[in-house]
Parts: sequence; structure tokens; C-alpha cells
Amino acid sequence: MFEYAQTFPVDFTETSAAIKDGCTIKDGSYMSPYGGNVPAYLIVPHKNGPFPAVIYMHPGQGSRTTFIAEAEFLASKGIASLLLDAPFLRRAVPQELSAEQRAANLLEVITDIQLFKQTIVDIQRGIDLLTCLDYIDPNRLAYVGHSFGATWGGVLAGVEKRVKAYALIAGYSRSSEWHRTSNHPLATFIRHSLSTEQFHNLVVELEQLDGIHYIKNASPASVLFQFACNDEFVSQKQADEFYAAACPPKEMIWYETDHLFTKGTCAAAHQDRTNWIINHIS
Repeated sequence: MFEYAQTFPVDFTETSAAIKDGCTIKDGSYMSPYGGNVPAYLIVPHKNGPFPAVIYMHPGQGSRTTFIAEAEFLASKGIASLLLDAPFLRRAVPQELSAEQRAANLLEVITDIQLFKQTIVDIQRGIDLLTCLDYIDPNRLAYVGHSFGATWGGVLAGVEKRVKAYALIAGYSRSSEWHRTSNHPLATFIRHSLSTEQFHNLVVELEQLDGIHYIKNASPASVLFQFACNDEFVSQKQADEFYAAACPPKEMIWYETDHLFTKGTCAAAHQDRTNWIINHIS
């Protein structure tokens, strides 16, 4: 399902660079096997390599900028990072759309199974890129994903064996179940916008991509699960299932915050996650 040509070019094309205190942020892209380019930031510490590295995938409400502050902090500890834009952010959307057209565009994006598969492959190509850089240690790689990034990170963990540690923040164990049963307005919008047959086909395809089927194969990689007590998307049942399906070594931590970790104990979540990454790959 996630096969791609290993000989596909993986060069990083740098368009600009910003020198920061302790690191360089390279703005550029690399080619996707699905076509087009993957916009990415490559953050390199001002220290002697080879460096361990983290690959980041943002939540659906974010972009590759979401984790820049965290990546800069890790750079101060001698850890490089690659931060990607998800495939759905690369679709050109006309500026002037009616409300009906915007809704149709949203529906198309959030029900496109190919975009989900491309996400996994583009992350794997990002890992290919990191392992080709002489200043990156290919044996010390970690992955961090939040929401969208955590849901598909759970799938990645079952098919990608070069990553030593995964940190999955507020991800779904079964995205298909959310579509079937959630009362969230977004889930309701999808169910009401598709025909019975279209919705059935969507759920059937999503079931094959549910992270619970893949996370059990993450071992020997370590997995850190971070969940929010006040999550409007991910239920405690989904969280508990995700954790239960994973094999050791694993850890689960709950925080008094929201789905996007913007309130309450989000600072503690950042500290726990960065300490965990440093302990596992530095």
C-alpha cells in the first residue's frame, strides 16, 4: 500500500536559510513520489555532527511552522529536525469561493484516501532524505506527530523500521470509528454530505488505515503517547485502544489541556516530549 520507487530523487532543494542562535533553518523542499514537492524546514544545529534527528508532522489545523520553536530548542541540544507540510496543504485553492464551494473543497480534502497514503510515503521520503545527509546519524531518528500527524504516525510506526522512537500526540486509534460515531460537527458534516454508498466506501477504506492495525508492529521502537483530558476529537476509548495495541516499550501521559495542547498543562507536555526525545536519541 505504501510502496514507492527507492531510486526516486531525494535531494533537498534549499530556497532560503535563516541563521538563528544555535541553528540554521533551511527552507526548501524535496520531491514526492506522488508528484510535486514536499515543502519542508530542515533545522541544523551549529555543532559538530553527525546529529540525531526528528521528523515532525503537524496537526490538521497546523503546518510545518507548528513545531519550529520545539525544533529550535532541540537544536540547542544537538538534535536536527525536518518539519513537513502535509499533502493537503499543497493543493491550490482559488481565493474567491462561495461558502458552498469552500464546503465542497473541504469535503474533498478530508475524505481523500490518496492524500492519507501520500502522507505516509512523503514522511518515509523525508526519512530517506535524512539518512542521505552526511551530518545526520541514520541510527538515531525519532518521529513526532500531533493529531493528523499522530494518527498517520501510528500507521508509519508499523511500516517504517528506521525510526527509533515515536511521540504521538492526540492521535486516533481508529479514524474510521470517529467518522462512524462522533458527534463532532466536522464528523456530522461529512456523514450528511456523502451518500450512503460514498460514506460506506470511505469507512471501509479508512478501516484498512486505522492505526490500531499498525502500531502493534512498532517494536522495537519506543512509543510515547500524549493525550488531552479535554479533547473534543479523541475520546478516552480511542486513546486507551491506541496505547493497548502498542507493544512495549511504550508510555502514555494524560494532560489537562485541549486537543491542540494550547491550554493548561501544554508546557508540561512539551517538556515531557523533548526530554523523552533527548533520552531516546541523543
